[in-house]
Amino acid sequence: MKKYKKMHGFLLLLLLHYSLGQSDYAPYFYDNGPSSTSGNMALFSISEDTPVGTQIYILNGTDPEGDPVRYGLTFEKGSTEYFRVETKSGNVTLIQELDREKQDEISVTVSITDGRNKVIEIVRVFVMDVNDEPPEFQNLPFIIDVPEDTAPGSSIYRVHAVDKDLGSGGSVSYYLQ
Repeated sequence: MKKYKKMHGFLLLLLLHYSLGQSDYAPYFYDNGPSSTSGNMALFSISEDTPVGTQIYILNGTDPEGDPVRYGLTFEKGSTEYFRVETKSGNVTLIQELDREKQDEISVTVSITDGRNKVIEIVRVFVMDVNDEPPEFQNLPFIIDVPEDTAPGSSIYRVHAVDKDLGSGGSVSYYLQ
């Protein structure tokens, strides 16, 4: 009988411990895939010609216990802050003009909290190029002396121009007028 009383006491303490010690799990971001505009901004890219003031993303997650969550965005000290988040909705807005030729990726810390637990993730946002840079001739000015006895069809000078844009936007074509 004494053995059963000890066992009852142990089970009662164990039940009391589990009923009073509720679990509190951390909130988490949804992972909606690489082409998504909702989640934690991982694998997110933005065109450099996106107008300031545009809503570009929605931070989106949940808390396992159903508590309301709040979102945050921070940047490294001394770096430009390109985005702002509305803490309750998760709406992310572009607040600074982008220029891929100056900065092709932006490191940002995103966070989600339920008031007790906070999850922080560092993500890289890639800035995509548009054809916004004019080609620039190198070695200016072009002053060329051509002897009058130069044979027709002879090469007299080679010009060179550079375009800072990527891909087909960075190709240069030459012609004479």
